[in-house]
Amino acid sequence: MDLKEEKAALRKVIRARRKELDKGERAIWDASIAEKVTVMPQYEAARTVFCFVSMKYEPQTRAILERVWRDGKRLVVPRCLEDGIMEAVELTSFDQLSPRTMNILEPDDGLPVIPFREIDFAVVPALAYTPDGRRLGQGGGFYDRFMAEAGAFTCGVCYSCFLLPDVPCEPHDERVDRVVTE
Repeated sequence: MDLKEEKAALRKVIRARRKELDKGERAIWDASIAEKVTVMPQYEAARTVFCFVSMKYEPQTRAILERVWRDGKRLVVPRCLEDGIMEAVELTSFDQLSPRTMNILEPDDGLPVIPFREIDFAVVPALAYTPDGRRLGQGGGFYDRFMAEAGAFTCGVCYSCFLLPDVPCEPHDERVDRVVTE
């Protein structure tokens, strides 16, 4: 099995395991993750925070997004374009999100696009992480390109059951600076 096949097989296993997690436990874990992220010194020092808008079985980021607004910081969220390209779009309200490709909530058209270099702190999703920040993403390469260009402090979030000793990595796969679990 080559590396791409190994990644695809692991993605399939993790996606299935995510669906088996207890919803009540996940809610408790989500609150813990949000608290840990928003007390990090790198978060506290940030003026512009990038955070993904979570999908159903990912760690839920709504509490993080709300905290960014409460703390008076500028919030930017991803909008995925074609060919693995992602934009960072300023968001000031949940009302500015609409379902897009694969029913993923993304910012509406016409909102300000923020240059990656203006982002100070980024919360990054993955299917799994290693303790040293290697990640297994969804496979589109969006976040690898983003992290290579942005230069922000990157914080990966996942449930501890998806913090693995190893994940298959290719040379273009970017690491996060820190991984936060519940």
